[in-house]
Order: sequence, then structure tokens, then C-alpha cells
Amino acid sequence: MRDGMRAGLAGLAMALLLAGCDGGAAGGGQAGRKALAVDAYGCPDIYGSFAFNVPGEGGVSFTGSVFETLPAANGATIPPEQIGGLEIRRMAPGAYRLRFFVGEARVMQHLKIIREFEKPRYREWYHLLSDPARANYILDNGRNAYDAHLAELGPQAEIVKELRFGTGLTCRDGWIEIPRAYRKPLRLTLAEDGSIIGEAPELDTVGVSVWCGDGCRELPIPVGKHTGRLHWPRNGMLRPWRPEDMRGRFVFERPIDEIEAEVRERQQAQASADARRYRTADAIRADLETMAPPGTEIERVQVAEGRVSIQYSAPKDQMDVLLNSLAAADGGRSGPKKVERGVRSTDMSRRFVRFELTDSPLVLREATGRAADGVVPGAMPASAPASEPVPTQIATLYVAPSETPAGMAPPEELRRRISVLMPAGCRVTQVRGSGDRIIVHGEAARMACISDTLRAIAATQGDASFGPELEQVQHGDRGYRFRLMLGRSALTKP
Repeated sequence: MRDGMRAGLAGLAMALLLAGCDGGAAGGGQAGRKALAVDAYGCPDIYGSFAFNVPGEGGVSFTGSVFETLPAANGATIPPEQIGGLEIRRMAPGAYRLRFFVGEARVMQHLKIIREFEKPRYREWYHLLSDPARANYILDNGRNAYDAHLAELGPQAEIVKELRFGTGLTCRDGWIEIPRAYRKPLRLTLAEDGSIIGEAPELDTVGVSVWCGDGCRELPIPVGKHTGRLHWPRNGMLRPWRPEDMRGRFVFERPIDEIEAEVRERQQAQASADARRYRTADAIRADLETMAPPGTEIERVQVAEGRVSIQYSAPKDQMDVLLNSLAAADGGRSGPKKVERGVRSTDMSRRFVRFELTDSPLVLREATGRAADGVVPGAMPASAPASEPVPTQIATLYVAPSETPAGMAPPEELRRRISVLMPAGCRVTQVRGSGDRIIVHGEAARMACISDTLRAIAATQGDASFGPELEQVQHGDRGYRFRLMLGRSALTKP
């Protein structure tokens, strides 16, 4: 029993000894008097570069001290966790300069912000990294000026602070004492191995949840005390981030404004090429609407990027009528490509069709010699060389069913008569027959134009058995599309 007690006491003594050495063992104790070189204020001569390790739980708290947050560019702050190293120099008795080296991840984040929001700055920095801009700048201003200018343009890589006795610190027995709000100071000194060790009295706390009216918060309740410790090993390889440090593992992105300028240039060149090759979207739309059967709406015509993209919607049972007409126009050689069909939940009775019509005579400004292979009768003299461009004749290539009932004028004559009656802002896009009725499709810039057209047509009807009837009006991004129905009258007679 006595031996057991003796062993227990020995174990407890060893545990207490280890606890008392915890934190101080790293780096050893305080350096000797010669190494400390204490000045008149009692401050040690700390110098060199050190790893900046943030103490973990149970270590020294940076709260309320100069290390809690560090001022960054543009009024931001950097937490100590994003600092990769620290250089300390005693500049004069009781005066120190601290250079905090910003960690690589934070530097690269700042560089990304400069590239996106300070484009001229990033562009100059980017080009100064390599010749000829680098060589020219060094030749004109010298290497030191080049390094300083490059650092000024680039991301923030270091933060410099100066601390002086009586304002930012005090010293005692070879220890630098850094004040902390609401806590006793943090003490730093030089260790036997040349590293920095630190200590500060800390409170052990337990979180207690309390109700604050709009939710719970946790209040730290002190339950004990301990000495927090830190250790910053000496590392002479540490230095502020430099662009060349990324060589071989990272390629800096090109300036955004230069990329945007190239994109604009390509887009302008493509738009010019499209304008030379294709008819306008409005002209293509007008011909599509002439070809489209009743109930089919041309929703989009876009000429861009060397393609003509078209989308229309139609009743489910007529979904492919226009598509088939386009495919058959020149024997299927240049019909719709990349066809997609779909349905919208807002109207299950209709379908939309999306496709490209890139090489069709409907969209091209000029057709090559193959357009004269019997597709466009009389479009090119027989003596003309096959490679000579000839105008595309849309009316001959694409003829939509538009026969009118017997005893009525032909579609083109009716189109001419109705167009004369229309005020400015309205136009006829198609005239066709349906039983003993005439169906007129048109476009209008405003509703008043449609009303005026109806009144003008009604004034010509005479003893007509069926007056003009407005069947449908649809509003789109290009104004209004409408459909009228006419019966036999003085306007429609041959």
C-alpha cells in the first residue's frame, strides 16, 4: 500500500513538472543576457524572420492586441490566420518594425480582385512581369524602382507596423509586453534557439447559453486560469510573396480588358461577315411569316456567329408544316439543321420548334451557281459562269399555299389592294384562301393601326355578305401580329 502511494505521488509530480514546462519547452527558455542585448528600456534585440503561428485552444489569445487583425488594402483587415510569416527588427532603443508576410492564398485572392475591378492596374502589372515592358522599365528607372513599382501595382504581400516603447509596448526583464484590451499583456522574448517564445495569463471558461430576447447566445464564464504560450520558430527563408514564386506552378491570367477587346473585335468582324453573307433578320422573318400556315407564330429570328437561328410555335398537329416547307424548298440540300421540338406547360396544345437555317437560299444574300440548278428558273442566264453569285429569289423558291376561292382576285392583287388601304405602321405579310373566305395576315406597330385598317376595309365592302372580322391579335417584341377574315365583296372581286 505504501509502495502504491509512493508510485502515485511520483507520477503526480512528473505530471506537474511536464505541465509547468508545457509551451516553454518549444524553443527552450529565454536566451542569455548577451543574446538578448537588452537596451536602455529593457527591450531585447529581437531580429530575423519567424513563422507566425496562431496559438490554438489553450494558447495565447490575440484578442484586443496588435495581432488580432491587421490593416489590409482598401480598408479591409486580415486575420492572423492568413499571415504566413513575420520579420522583426529593433530599429532603435525601444522601437521595432514588424513586417507581416501575407499568406499566399490571401495574396492570390487580392490579385483576383485587382484583375476584375482595377483592370488598368492589373494590365500594367501583368505586362511588367515580362519583357519588353520589364526591360524597358528597368533601363529607364533602375531595378529597385522596378521592384517597388511592381509591388505597388500588385496585390498586398506584406503589412508593416512600428511599435515604440510607451505607445505600443513596454519592456521588462528582456521581455516585450504587448498590451491587450481587458486582459493582461502578452509577453514576447528571444528563446535560446533564436526563435520567439511568448506567454500570457489566460482564463479557462465554460460557455453558458442565455436568452437575449431574439435568440440564445453563449456567455463565457471563467472557471480557472492558465498560462497561454506561443512559439514562433526562426525561418530565414521567409519573405513577402513575389510573382516569381509562382513560376512553374501557376500561370497568371491575362488582363480582362484585353480579352474583352479581342472578343469585341471578333464579334464585330463576325457581325460584318454575317451582314455580308446573310439577309437581315427582319427580311427573313417576313418571308417566314408569308410561308407559315395560320396559327404558326415566328417567335425568334437571330443572325449571329455565322448562323441563322429560328424558333416558331404552332398548333400540335401543324408543328412540322413550316419545317417541311423549308426542308423541301431546294430539294433538302440546305434545309433546317439541329432541330429541337418542345412543349410549354402554359399551352399544351402548341409546340415550339427551334432550328438553324444557315445555308438556305432563304437566308443568304446571294446564292452561288448551285442555286440555278433548276431551283430558281430564269434566275441566271445560261451563259453565266456557274460560280458567279446570283440574287436569291425568295418568292420563287418559297411559295406558301395561298390560292383564293373561285370568283375572287388572286392573292397578290388582294395584297396590293389591302396594302393601299392600310395606314403607315401596318403591312400585309400573307393573303390566302380558306373555303369561301380570304385570310389576311399582317403586322402593326400599334393597335390603332389595326382598327384604322378594319374601318378602311369595311368602307369598301358595299353589299358584302360577310364584313371584315379580326380573328387574332398577338403582341410581340416587334409590335402586333394580326389576322383578318374577309368575305366576298367589292374589294375581293376579280
